[in-house]
Amino acid sequence: MTLKEILEKFGKVDGSFVIENMMGLSQTEIFFNQNETVPKDIEIKIDEIYENYSKDYPINYLIGKKNFYGRDFYLEDGVLIPRFETEILIENILSLGVDFENILDIGCGSGIISITLALEMPKSKVLGVDISEVALDISNRNRELLGARNSEFKESNLFSSIGEEKFDLIVSNPPYINREDMKALDERVKKEPELALFGGEDGLDFYKAIIEKSHEHLNENGYIAFEIGYNQGESVKELLSNNEYGDVNLIKDYNGFDRCVIARSMI
Repeated sequence: MTLKEILEKFGKVDGSFVIENMMGLSQTEIFFNQNETVPKDIEIKIDEIYENYSKDYPINYLIGKKNFYGRDFYLEDGVLIPRFETEILIENILSLGVDFENILDIGCGSGIISITLALEMPKSKVLGVDISEVALDISNRNRELLGARNSEFKESNLFSSIGEEKFDLIVSNPPYINREDMKALDERVKKEPELALFGGEDGLDFYKAIIEKSHEHLNENGYIAFEIGYNQGESVKELLSNNEYGDVNLIKDYNGFDRCVIARSMI
């Protein structure tokens, strides 16, 4: 098996990802050495990976890794695979220029938002919560892997285990896919946990639940920040405006779709 055959087998993007992680080659090395033969032991492992990949199993689960905001996060079946678009949420939180002392990440998944904010804002204390034990295990593994000592993770159904603790920022990338769009998902995406994808009939269930209770856990003039679906901008903006939030800022992704919303508590 040659590098070129791997690229043909998996496609250019996923094939390069496999080669990079299985053989330690850079993108440049892959490009200029496509006729190179893969060692037999690695070929066997790649064939095993392809057996599951051909059944629409996501490549990031099979390799156990996903790069996010310039860092490699451990990943496995049972959590949402991080998307590049979520980096837009991180960038816009950091661009606020606010020294958040305490941050709450609701639905932390693999810990990408919690850990990235903790590492980018080392003076902050970040708490990530999730209802999934698998997610919490993976988050803690990434915390150790990346040395994010100012982050911690605990089990909580939204605010259920938070007590009376308050924060300067509440952030969440909640499940936001509506029932109709769930039916049209790519087969690989359907291998990701429904718990992390389905946001109710209109996709807004978690925004409503979080916003409704958020003021109880926000400090004065605290911020709330969400990743949102491509067609949910105005709906989430209205929810925030109707619940005593101001300075509501809708942020678009690189395709021109609404992707994030950040607002400030007026209480």
